[in-house]
Amino acid sequence: MKHFIMVFMFCLAYVSSSQNICNQDATITVYGSAHPTVASVKYKTDITLSLENDYYSNNPCTTLEELKTKYFTEVKKQGIDISKFENDDLGYAALGYRKSGTILRFTTHDKEEILKLNKIKMGQVRSSYVQMKTEMDDTQLEETLQAALKDAEKNAQLMAKAAGKTIEGLHAISSFDLGRKTFWQSINSTPTKLRVTAVYKLKE
Repeated sequence: MKHFIMVFMFCLAYVSSSQNICNQDATITVYGSAHPTVASVKYKTDITLSLENDYYSNNPCTTLEELKTKYFTEVKKQGIDISKFENDDLGYAALGYRKSGTILRFTTHDKEEILKLNKIKMGQVRSSYVQMKTEMDDTQLEETLQAALKDAEKNAQLMAKAAGKTIEGLHAISSFDLGRKTFWQSINSTPTKLRVTAVYKLKE
């Protein structure tokens, strides 16, 4: 009798589980993406000043302060505010040079300022590659999310059609790209996109 009850309970649980599975809505999971809409762009470049690089200079500077003064004079001629520069002495030390020097980090939203800096050619001064990142306010973020969702819906419709189905509505959505600022990347990198994951219900 006890064995019969156990078999009966197992069958009842199996039927209940099968019914729950049948009652679950059929869904499809897709990804959507969009480039930031009218996002502001921030640029960054590092300028290395080093007394180490005095071999190719006609009148090399003998002190770091002299070299900085000489460089900033050229910067001012380009109409650039020198207060935008930040010293990175630790970064310079990591380069392993034996003589004095520093890294001047420059950030700006003005692309023309970056171009002007790269026109300055001086001995003992070396420019690094330019990096960029996008920044969005709440309105721009919302517009970009809407565009990414539209892309996700298009992808869902394509997949549903391939399976002989049609989508009924949005079931769930998530994204890990909701930060207002992106990471620094090379100026030649593929433009940053905001990505979303969307789950759509399928019609029976």
